[in-house]
Amino acid sequence: MSGQDGDGSESVSSVGHPFQTTRLSTLGVLKSALGRIRRDPVLAVPFAVVGVLVALGDWLRQHDPIPMTSSDALSQSVSIQYSVLPQGTARTVRHVGALVDLKRQYLLWAVGLEVFVLLAVGIAGWVTIAQALDTYSRLRALSRYLIVLAAIVSIPQLLGGSSVDINNFLLGLVLLAMALFVLTRLFLFPALLVTGSGFVTALRQSYRRSRGQGMTIAGLIIVIGLAYWGLATVPVAGGFLSTAVVAPIHAVAIVTVLSADSHGTVSTPVD
Repeated sequence: MSGQDGDGSESVSSVGHPFQTTRLSTLGVLKSALGRIRRDPVLAVPFAVVGVLVALGDWLRQHDPIPMTSSDALSQSVSIQYSVLPQGTARTVRHVGALVDLKRQYLLWAVGLEVFVLLAVGIAGWVTIAQALDTYSRLRALSRYLIVLAAIVSIPQLLGGSSVDINNFLLGLVLLAMALFVLTRLFLFPALLVTGSGFVTALRQSYRRSRGQGMTIAGLIIVIGLAYWGLATVPVAGGFLSTAVVAPIHAVAIVTVLSADSHGTVSTPVD
C-alpha cells in the first residue's frame, strides 16, 4: 500500500515489512513548502520585510559616494546562487577593497549598512525556520546562526569573490558534482542550528540525516539556486524578489526534509 504525505514524501508499506519507506521528491518538497506557506502566510513575513531592506541597501550603495559593483550573479548568463543559509541575492555588492583608506564617517556608514542587512537576513532566517519547526529557539541558537551566516558572507569577500570561471567542461562538471555533494550534506544544517545543536553536532547530524535523499536535495539546491539568481536579475526590484519570494521557500523546504527524516522512517532513494 502507498500514500502521499503532506510533507512532500510518499510512504510505501507492504506485507512482511514492519516499516515505511519515505521517498522524497524535489517537486513534492517544493509543493509541500509552498502549501505550508499558503496555509500559514506569517512564514513569509520575515523575509518580506528583509527583502525591502535588501532592496534599500542596493539603492543606498548605488547613491552613496563609496565604490560598489554589481553582483557577480548579474553578469552570468546562468548562475546558481545557492547559500547554505536562506538569504536573497542582492543586486549590488561592496568589496572589502572599497573600504580601504576611507574617512571614519564613511567607513562606519559602509560597515554599518552591511552589518545591519546581514543581521536582518539572519534573524529572518532564524525566525522562519523556528516557526516552520513550531519550536522555541533560544538566543544562543540565534548567535550560532548569525556566526555561520557572517562566515558564509565574509569569507568569499575576503578571498576576492564568490564566483569561479571554469573553461574546461569536464573539470566544471567534476567541481559542480563536488559542490553539490558538500551542499547536499549541509542542507539540514541551518534547521539543526535553530533547534539548539552546536556547530559540530549540527554538521554531523546534517551529514547523517541527509543520506539517502541526495538526489532530491541536489534538485532542491539547483532549483532554489536558479530561482535566487533569476529573480535577482529583475531590474530594481530583484533584491527584494529574490529575498521575499525564494528565501522563505528555501527555509520551509529545509524544515520539510528534516521533518520527513524525523518521522522515524527508513529513507531509500527512488529508482
